[in-house]
Amino acid sequence: MNPAYSSLPSISLRPRCLTSLETALECEWLLTNGLGGYASSTSLGVNTRKYHGILVASLNPPRRRTLFVAKLDEELEINGVNHRLGTNDFKSGLQPEGYKYLSSFSLHPFPTYNYNVFGVELEKTICMVYGRNASMARYILSNSTSVNVKLRVYPMITCRHIYSTLRRRQIEWSSQQSSGDTVLFKPLNKSETLITVFNVGRYHNSGKWLEKVFFRIDHTRGENCFDDYYIPGYITVDAAPHEEVNLDMLFIAESDEEEAVKTLGFLRSRNLDSLMESEKVRLKNALTRFFERYKSVRVSEPLKWLILSADSFLVEHSRDESKAIIAGYHWFGEWGRDTFISLPGLTLVTGRFEDAKQILTRYSDLIKDGLIPNALPDVESSKPEYSSIDASLWYIDSVYQYLKYSGDFDYVKEKLLPNLESIINGLLEGEAPGVQYRDGFLVHDSRMTWMDACVDGVPVTPRKGKAVEIQALWYNALKIMESLSSHYGLKGKAESYSSLASKTRENFLTEFWNQNLNCLYDVVDVNGKDPSVRPNQIFAVSLDFSMLDETMSLKVVDKVWKKLWAIYGLRTLSRDDPNYVGRYAGGWTHRDRAYHNGTVWAWLTGPFIKAFLKVRGYEADWREFAYRNFLEPLLNEQIYRYGLGTIGEIFDGEWPHRPDGCISQAWSVAEILRAYVEDISYVRPPYEGVIS
Repeated sequence: MNPAYSSLPSISLRPRCLTSLETALECEWLLTNGLGGYASSTSLGVNTRKYHGILVASLNPPRRRTLFVAKLDEELEINGVNHRLGTNDFKSGLQPEGYKYLSSFSLHPFPTYNYNVFGVELEKTICMVYGRNASMARYILSNSTSVNVKLRVYPMITCRHIYSTLRRRQIEWSSQQSSGDTVLFKPLNKSETLITVFNVGRYHNSGKWLEKVFFRIDHTRGENCFDDYYIPGYITVDAAPHEEVNLDMLFIAESDEEEAVKTLGFLRSRNLDSLMESEKVRLKNALTRFFERYKSVRVSEPLKWLILSADSFLVEHSRDESKAIIAGYHWFGEWGRDTFISLPGLTLVTGRFEDAKQILTRYSDLIKDGLIPNALPDVESSKPEYSSIDASLWYIDSVYQYLKYSGDFDYVKEKLLPNLESIINGLLEGEAPGVQYRDGFLVHDSRMTWMDACVDGVPVTPRKGKAVEIQALWYNALKIMESLSSHYGLKGKAESYSSLASKTRENFLTEFWNQNLNCLYDVVDVNGKDPSVRPNQIFAVSLDFSMLDETMSLKVVDKVWKKLWAIYGLRTLSRDDPNYVGRYAGGWTHRDRAYHNGTVWAWLTGPFIKAFLKVRGYEADWREFAYRNFLEPLLNEQIYRYGLGTIGEIFDGEWPHRPDGCISQAWSVAEILRAYVEDISYVRPPYEGVIS
């Protein structure tokens, strides 16, 4: 194993950052368990969202994400004086001010808090157990003084879905200490079970509540922002003068007691000491596999973080034991559109072809009336939502990208080709509500594209008719089907797809080219043509099959670059447009109005770079230019703020382009990683020339 490949990346926050409360509270970390569960908080250990917690379990992977352990607070008793290290937020402010004892915070790759209280040092590291609904906390207590020291650790627990909050009257707890080192907690009115195991010390019952914990970020977003935590008891550990003591705590959560006990038995057999090291080895192996695959790609810390972040979105799906893609942490679940935009970067670039195959297969069974479900809700009783037209077209594109990387033509022919044909036929025949095929175009309802925000039932970005990226994706899909049919010797079908594609291209060039602005209209409808300069037109260049000639392509790319580029991605609307909203802030109404009317999206950097270099022939100088100007700010800045070690969802359209939305977004990470490998490093898929 090459040490340069396998060494884990690290982020350390300087003391200056930790003493700036606003800055420190904006730095959030995230761990995942491969099931959809996660652990997350801030660099101060203060929860600022209802989504934060040490153990969020996915009880029916990747669904039913339930918060069990909100946080762990600590207290050191030195010479009879108690020093509280934990800090919580209340409407009146942070209490107590234990964060002032925090001497450093780092991510390597697990979050580690270091406290120093008059010569007594306490190190706390959080880790998740991959493949299990379990989290671990490791404490190293170093007493360099001449007096005895006592450490108390207070778990704060709950049992609620991540979207909700709880009041103490809504839940009652029972606890049972089955042995000296194991305690079982259960809500009296639920079957869910939480077990904690510790290697040293004693457990003491207390049964207290911490009420009206305040989540400042949720408050600014107009969401539920008060929660109650239950403190069932605490664990004490003693350290004699000049002694070092290690305390390991393991938390396990399952849907019922039987499952929790079963998981406990499995993890006990592996030894608590090895759990953290096993996860480090797994992550090191992921890095090694990537860099062994791409030996010409320069090894860097930001790239390592991207690779590890890509792993976090790929999770088990309990229904058929296949893989799924989580669209974003903390609150997004499975989304069809996000899945297939993200699939190349998350699975193909990283060499996880079997995962890609499982995802493609599972979604092929969900096709209905030519559509792929856009959302698979976290609530199990809800049905899939067939509410987008582009998810199906991105699915066809993903199959094509899969072939370019894997060369697995037999699988595609036997399993996927009939389903791809059913998508095309369903769209041609208008089987799906809100979709019609007309004059070579797909005509659709207003909220069926990715710009689907709505306020009081009214679309914020009305795009009813023929949206530019839908037609670009439709043409791309037809050309892919033509190529596949030719490859498989299906001459008649190939000719049919070719004829459909030609008609689409001919009409597209007539209807969509805006002579006044030298770019493409965003939407064409019976009521007119929308000249708004939006990033959607970039897909008419970036997709493998484009309807535009070289001159048109260059004009589109340069227009998007000039009007929409904003350091970390593309704005969703030009700043000179009267509908432009430059700040994504406030309650739902204002944020939804800004979401696609000026807000910067990181994921759009990927297709923009691809289009930018495509029209410039991927020349080496231009690739270096694209890296310095389009990728480097994201990699060298955003990896180290907001969602530490990952890339978030969106940014304000206005300077200083404050990050917001999900702290870790699948298509942001996927498209940046894909662009870095395929476009900047110019390492092309091995089977790219086999079909075209």
